[in-house]
Amino acid sequence: MAVDYIAIWLYSYDMPLKATVTKLKALADPTRLKMVALLAQRPFCVCELTVALGLSQPTVSRHLQQLEAAGFLVSERQGSWVIYHLQPADEDTAHFLDLVLRWLAEDADLKGLIQMAVRLDRHECSKKMREASSTYQSKEDTDGH
Repeated sequence: MAVDYIAIWLYSYDMPLKATVTKLKALADPTRLKMVALLAQRPFCVCELTVALGLSQPTVSRHLQQLEAAGFLVSERQGSWVIYHLQPADEDTAHFLDLVLRWLAEDADLKGLIQMAVRLDRHECSKKMREASSTYQSKEDTDGH
């Protein structure tokens, strides 16, 4: 079982305590684990992850920042999009990430999410977010806020 391998990894690698805690904290959230599972399939932009996970853009961005700070992924600007890739910062992080991904592969619910998310189109997701934003803005204007 992958959880046993993770425990062995914690005992066998000489990573500083602070770095280990940062990595464990980054993966201690179900949303961030879902993001890692998705990003293991292909790179995603923030708008695609927002649609796939049903979360707000600021929430998705905050989670991605934590994963990036822990050394699990990198971001790259492509035009108006920021694209995120799984790219471990070092060999120890890569090994740990591999163990986590093996464990996540056993989750049936994640398989459905992955199947849906890999078919998302960046342009369509961006359009949905713009429409949702303008609908929200129009509602605020109507309500007098």
